Amino acid sequence: MGDFDSSTEGKSASGVRAVERAADILVSLGEGEKTLTEISNGLNLNKTTVYRLLGTLQKKDFVLKNAENGKYYLHWGLIGLFHSGLERSQGLVQNAYPFMEKLWKLTSETVTLYIKKGQYRICVSEIVSEHPLKFAVGVGTVVPINAYTGSPGKIFLAYMTREEVTDVLSHEKTSHGFKVTDQGLLLKELSEIKQRGWAVSYGERIKGGASLSVPIWNRQGDVVASLNIFGPYARLNENVLLGFLDLLKECAQAASVRLGGVPNKFWGGGDENSSF
Repeated sequence: MGDFDSSTEGKSASGVRAVERAADILVSLGEGEKTLTEISNGLNLNKTTVYRLLGTLQKKDFVLKNAENGKYYLHWGLIGLFHSGLERSQGLVQNAYPFMEKLWKLTSETVTLYIKKGQYRICVSEIVSEHPLKFAVGVGTVVPINAYTGSPGKIFLAYMTREEVTDVLSHEKTSHGFKVTDQGLLLKELSEIKQRGWAVSYGERIKGGASLSVPIWNRQGDVVASLNIFGPYARLNENVLLGFLDLLKECAQAASVRLGGVPNKFWGGGDENSSF
């Protein structure tokens, strides 16, 4: 019986390690599409192990491989894990979409809508720019909310509790070498974002990209989404991008009202938790 128990425990431990490694791969791909070598080096895992786990993830439709460049990326199957959250988001998309269209028509840039699920943000709606030079993320894209998450993610971070932000940054310290000095700067930035009600980023997550984001609220006063304008910095420099701010806030406010929110009450975050 003792030998049996020992064998069972060994198999159990091995299974747990495999699950942890598969989860690490998914988190890694949440940063963007990568080759087998990039994943292996980034996670310090043997290529054979990574290849085997990627094969399993592909069978579950959690990951796909781009045949042209050999890179792996997150796929729609993964979104099944967030099914209930996405179902609830459909009402959000229906209410926000008319204003996304307005933004798209008046800016000619890509417009996206993200929801927060755990420590990730998920693109639930997107209207892609018709410019020859443009950026697009794709509906269903899952991006980690971390210190380098770009303006849509920083909107969510800014409206998290101090404890939630600390939890995110603790993970950053262990996985990305995030420094205490960086933490002070980030907390200051998040406080400013909450006070003014918008976030901007330039090349933070995608090189050459620029984005501007504002929150959408529900009737309980919770931030349920980030509404964003996204495009190449070559066209959306600071002056041009911020020139769209009033229009972006107007559209987010209209979408919030449709959801029962009172944006004028929440915009600017002037409460006791507004400072980190």
